[in-house]
Amino acid sequence: MKRIWKYLITLCALLSIGVFASDVKFSWPIQTSALENKLTSLFGESRGDHFHNGVDISSDNEEIRPIDQGQIVFSRYDSDNPFRNGMGSGNCVWIGHSKGYLSGYFHLKDGREDGLLKKVQVNRTDVVGRSGNTGHSMGSHLHFILAKDGGKKIINPLPLLPTIPDTSTPKIGMMILTNVDKFTYVNDGDNINVSRAFPVSIPILDSGIRPGQRRGIQRVKFILNGKVLKEAGFNEISLRDNTWVNETGQSFEELFFLGNYFVGNLSFVSGENILEVRTSDFSGNQAAKVIGFNVTRIK
Repeated sequence: MKRIWKYLITLCALLSIGVFASDVKFSWPIQTSALENKLTSLFGESRGDHFHNGVDISSDNEEIRPIDQGQIVFSRYDSDNPFRNGMGSGNCVWIGHSKGYLSGYFHLKDGREDGLLKKVQVNRTDVVGRSGNTGHSMGSHLHFILAKDGGKKIINPLPLLPTIPDTSTPKIGMMILTNVDKFTYVNDGDNINVSRAFPVSIPILDSGIRPGQRRGIQRVKFILNGKVLKEAGFNEISLRDNTWVNETGQSFEELFFLGNYFVGNLSFVSGENILEVRTSDFSGNQAAKVIGFNVTRIK
């Protein structure tokens, strides 16, 4: 993945992208029924040690079309070099659009579309691939990316795509204190003993329309005893000094801990403590939770 990203950044810096007309209102790359049920992962989620940099659409062997007219700047299929291990992206196509936008389509089915290598310009009606399960993929789907600045900034594509229905609010879990490989789960009204600062995290999930979906959120805010500890958004990530950070300059390690949203390394005061969590998803659905707990400081 790092190799392909380095190549794209260099390539796009040399290309003059921006000669095509665009309303900067894109089309979904898969025109499928009940799309709201097929968005399995959203932008900015945790992937263990890095941000999820796109949107996943559950799909198998469906036609993939450009989000807008543009120019193919890169495509790579396993068949191009069968003696080299496949990349995490699997078979992929990248398209440059007006105003510096760059769209990527990952995990495409084997077999490049006829004539794709000869095409320079593509329209929204052209088929550039089919959804598949190539590369590092746990099931057939399209991983779709929208970037700018030659790939140095990756943005959440949802605001620039047709709206998908979603009235479900995010679900906020219990507060988790981690001590090496031991976990203490704290809910409202609990009593805990602490001797020092511990990493504190909160699981937050957004199901979307389908209850079984486990998707991320757009914004989160943590308030401890009336003081704002952290506020973060997941609208874009940018490459700064070889580190990917969100729009307010926070790194992955500052925002996630063991797959959950990271509150911080906290040393609570003796007596009553109140942690307030406020969050919203990409559709603007809001949720909040107050966890009040009593702390006994021990030596």
